[in-house]
Amino acid sequence: MSENRAKTKICIIRSNPVNPDSRVEKEACALKKAGFDVHILAWDRDTDERECDGVVCVADESIPITRLGHKASYGEGFKNIFAYLAFQKHQRSWLKKQDFDIIHSCDFDTAFFSRGIAARKRCRFVFDIFDFLYDRPANFMQRCVKRAQIRLINSADATIICSEERIFQISGSRPKNLTVIHNTPPPMQAEGMKLPDSGRLRLVYVGVLQEHRLLCEIMEAVSRRGDMELHIGGFGKLENCARQMAREHDNIFFYGRTAYRDTLALEKSCDIMLAVYDPCVPNHRYAAPNKFYEGLMLGKPLIMVKNTGMAEHVGQLDIGAVVDYTPEAVIAGALELKNRRGEWGNISDRAQKLYRERFSWSEMEKRLVKLYLELSDEKDTDSK
Repeated sequence: MSENRAKTKICIIRSNPVNPDSRVEKEACALKKAGFDVHILAWDRDTDERECDGVVCVADESIPITRLGHKASYGEGFKNIFAYLAFQKHQRSWLKKQDFDIIHSCDFDTAFFSRGIAARKRCRFVFDIFDFLYDRPANFMQRCVKRAQIRLINSADATIICSEERIFQISGSRPKNLTVIHNTPPPMQAEGMKLPDSGRLRLVYVGVLQEHRLLCEIMEAVSRRGDMELHIGGFGKLENCARQMAREHDNIFFYGRTAYRDTLALEKSCDIMLAVYDPCVPNHRYAAPNKFYEGLMLGKPLIMVKNTGMAEHVGQLDIGAVVDYTPEAVIAGALELKNRRGEWGNISDRAQKLYRERFSWSEMEKRLVKLYLELSDEKDTDSK
């Protein structure tokens, strides 16, 4: 079996530079550890350097990566259409010259164009859905995108979703092989970051800096308080907002892009983690945010918004605060948790127990490797 795995070549495709991308890195690392030959293909939006080969280091594994440079911004939709199409053309051209057994495409924006290549090269095709687009389409274009995603699910050899709730979101599809891989972190003994002891309550968010997460509004609300500070990291459309707020206020700290281990170190050093999403965005109702799982593993109280994915666990198990989608409600939730500081030990125990029993990465890793062993065996059978 290990001999077959060593021969199985996998390409994981992502429309960001994977610098970082915790889910892609964890999946690639798990498959590499299991004996598969893994390569990452990524879109680098920060440069026009056409092809750049390198490695992504995760745990003790080094994963080769090729980044295709086509300069674009984040979160700008159709403003990026020409750069997006240039990336897709380049992706197809690059894949045609390669020899992979399995193509693993992350989300619709890589799967739509890579599915045909997989079919022509007789590769197994995996559709990994981080975000399903337009489950309730409002216009003709959105209906077309939804139908295209359903066709991809139906034709894929395997479909991966990030929570059981997403099964309802993809209703109407007929996946041949459906696997749930929660976006939970591998267990790590994260060392806390050394932060100045200000005596203030420390809130933290590290992730994609985009709209519909109240990021600028929360920064503004925290900046007016002397009893709180906000530590924020990541990249995206709102980077300049975060950088400017950090320059102007001594209780806002901006770290930019951070390696995953540094992300966990920062989160461990803070008091409360934010996983705030707009419930009016359909995908947010089914979201499985990294911050939720990281909070469980680290045993940190969480602030989440009502009617967004995973928030019900926070409310039912009393491991944080579930609030309305306003900056005032987020601040009130933080103050409520501050007043319960004496209970943080019990909150931590409940959160970490949930992580171990329902969402451990060791279990997710087993599911992923099992799926790939099945696909690899099918490929071997077809070639005989």
